[in-house]
Amino acid sequence: MNLIPVIIPFFKDHEALVKNKLALELQEKTSIELFIKDNSDDNILFTKAINIGLRKFCYDFKYKYTLILNQDAFLDKNCINELVITMEENPKCGISTPISLDNKGNVNWCGGLDAFPWGVHKLIPLEKINSKTLPSFWANGACMLLRNEMVREIGLLDENMRFICSDSDYSFTARSRGWEVLVATAAKMEHSLSGSGGKANNWLSKIKFEDQLYFAEKWLSGDLFKRISYEGNRLTKMRIVDELRKTKNQINLINQIEDSSSKRNALV
Repeated sequence: MNLIPVIIPFFKDHEALVKNKLALELQEKTSIELFIKDNSDDNILFTKAINIGLRKFCYDFKYKYTLILNQDAFLDKNCINELVITMEENPKCGISTPISLDNKGNVNWCGGLDAFPWGVHKLIPLEKINSKTLPSFWANGACMLLRNEMVREIGLLDENMRFICSDSDYSFTARSRGWEVLVATAAKMEHSLSGSGGKANNWLSKIKFEDQLYFAEKWLSGDLFKRISYEGNRLTKMRIVDELRKTKNQINLINQIEDSSSKRNALV
């Protein structure tokens, strides 16, 4: 039986967490060691919370793999076992990830395409998927099984991206070092994709834009991204400059709104 540590960054949604944990309890051929980082009071967001768990498990050699899981990602009963099988059958796979379905059973992620400026999802109906694995440019951060050997080689997630982009960044880092990112097509989960894409306040929206900006400044300054990304050949210098301008304008707009709000509050 596989012993798999599971890292969950939790924030206030107890109903989702109960459903998440029930799905983990039902996993076949898998024993779970659960680590929940409760962000409800000291919201350190996604990446730092994950890294706390990775430090706990990935440098302990009794664990071969570690699973990163969102609180609102609900795994089918054979999901983790299928992710492990993909790892075992593909020794250079550093990250395996499941197909994601919405609550009606429709595929909403079976691979990552464009990573910049926003992630574009590959969408293939289940009945048209006829291979055990699909290579992906980047993994879905809602559920990623990491090979601990890879983590020890390439390091932890980049905490300069606090909430979004760290999953695609980590995938590109892994692939640039010779590791593969594979979608295990027999592994499935229900995930609404609302965690990072839903409604957000100005504080969180600003963080998302800052994450996007850092990702761009990290990856788009050389030729490596063009070689290993889906959209690389389409990223002309003019388009990159234009997207960065839009992102910086959004950050400036949020700053102006926050400054205006602070001044109004000071007058009350």
